[in-house]
Amino acid sequence: GRGIMADNKNQHFVPKAHLKPFSVDEGGKAIHLFNLDRDRAIPNAPVRNQCSSDYFYGQDPQLEAAIQSVEGRYGQMLAHVLPNGAIPGALDRTVLRRFILLQHLRTEAAAASASQVLAAMAQLPGVLPPGEDFDVKKAMRVAVEEAMLVYARQMRIVDDLRVTVVRNESRTPFITSDDPAVLTNRWHLQNPKGRYRPFSLRHAGLVMLLPLSPRVLAMLHDPDVYTVAHRQGVVTIDRDRDADALNAHQTLNCAANVFFQDWAGRDQLAEAVRAAARDRPERRHRTTYAVQDRTVGQHTRYAVAPLEEIDPGAGREVLIHTEILRPRPGRWPEFLAVRRDARAFDNGTRTGFVRRACYEEGFVTGEGFRQVRL
Repeated sequence: GRGIMADNKNQHFVPKAHLKPFSVDEGGKAIHLFNLDRDRAIPNAPVRNQCSSDYFYGQDPQLEAAIQSVEGRYGQMLAHVLPNGAIPGALDRTVLRRFILLQHLRTEAAAASASQVLAAMAQLPGVLPPGEDFDVKKAMRVAVEEAMLVYARQMRIVDDLRVTVVRNESRTPFITSDDPAVLTNRWHLQNPKGRYRPFSLRHAGLVMLLPLSPRVLAMLHDPDVYTVAHRQGVVTIDRDRDADALNAHQTLNCAANVFFQDWAGRDQLAEAVRAAARDRPERRHRTTYAVQDRTVGQHTRYAVAPLEEIDPGAGREVLIHTEILRPRPGRWPEFLAVRRDARAFDNGTRTGFVRRACYEEGFVTGEGFRQVRL
């Protein structure tokens, strides 16, 4: 399964500006990587092969300009935030929120589209017109373009999140990956109330993580659910286990490769990656098929069916539902603590617990929302 995807997976959607601080001598030309499929470290891979910086998003010049400006500002933000002792300013925090969201959406879209496409190609007969081959890269490009339109409409969905810059003084450097903007949710994964409910960008307890260099990482969190003991938006860690806990998220979230700067530390890195990889879900998406069953009044019923039983000649509609399987990390960094008075908005439906700002700004629809203690 995963082997096919390593060539055209998410690598194309990570800009060079992100990988540069992790590259050899910070030169932006070569970078060391650990490939999970082959279970080995590979030195001096060309950065240009890991991502395509000249990746254009369709024919929409305004969207293209918006994305390029976010990526351009990301480089300027790094120059402000990476030096020791730097305090992130308001603009730095805005750029971080925007870039982390953009980066998350494009790789999520690429992975989802790739898994859908492969599931359909491998299994469903009659999906493609006769004699036509499926272009996986094109399907991913379309999915990513759509995700960028979502980004343009929803970029303010993360504006209520608190930004913390984590400075790493431990002996374990931060790593990054081919899908570096991690979306996770400590409260959701640890609290029985969150069980069996999905979580996404609008949910209470959201945490997003992006390593910026081997010594600096950015974290976004829901301030109504967590408290972070920071000074002027900065947290300093000196314990290897905190750095390991943050690095584990890169291993859990990546498609195929994690990237690291110090070749001498490759054995220690390999050990940490193998340990974290035990918590990786078998796959990132689960696809369920349902076949048109019967009509009851105004409604059509669909019955879930295993793929091999679906007969394409029967002329019945097939619904395909894909859900994201989020990894459960074994550890969390100590500085991220759940508040005793954690709060969210809820209306008792499957929408789940959402953040106040997402409700107030109209990113969540539905009636009867009220504030609840978590």
